[in-house]
Amino acid sequence: MSNPWDERPWAEAGNVSETEIFTAVGRASSHWELVEQAIAGLFTIVTVSKYYAPAAPTIQAYSSVASSHNRIQMVRAALEAWLHEWSHFEFAAQVQAVLNECGGWAGRRNDIAHGVADRYLDEFRKGWFLVPGLYNIKTRPLGKKAAYRYNAAIIDSFSERFMALHNRLHEMTSVMGEWHRIAASERERQKIEQPKQAQR
Repeated sequence: MSNPWDERPWAEAGNVSETEIFTAVGRASSHWELVEQAIAGLFTIVTVSKYYAPAAPTIQAYSSVASSHNRIQMVRAALEAWLHEWSHFEFAAQVQAVLNECGGWAGRRNDIAHGVADRYLDEFRKGWFLVPGLYNIKTRPLGKKAAYRYNAAIIDSFSERFMALHNRLHEMTSVMGEWHRIAASERERQKIEQPKQAQR
């Protein structure tokens, strides 16, 4: 069974105005940035054990990585190390699943970010669509059909997915932060108690 982010719809009906496409693209781009912020929040939890640390070197490292794919790979590696140390965290599978979804939806975000609003000359009456740029050979190979053709409704459906993904990731990161705070306190308490017990 394919994942929902693997689908690239081909819209048959476009929009009357290119402004509708631009508005949908702006909304989706903004919602994706919220996903990026949530991923950065997860990264801070697994590296410095704090949710908000905007001046921390860890955020500087996160922001220096060039693509969403590479940032997610970096966070995935950090998460795996964190889960190795805190192996009794009961929501590990859920966090990993949400991060994997981020990696999947990043492809649709790239379609939106690198697409152009255009009309097809042979289907001019169908209106405006978001399509791959003419020179993007990966999604618009020479002499072949473009990989996607989105209208504003399709872009908005992606935008809603991005927002839901942000909310789930933000929730899981909050759970991780609180869980880690309690678990780390308990670990410290046990370290203090063990020498006392040994002396008895």
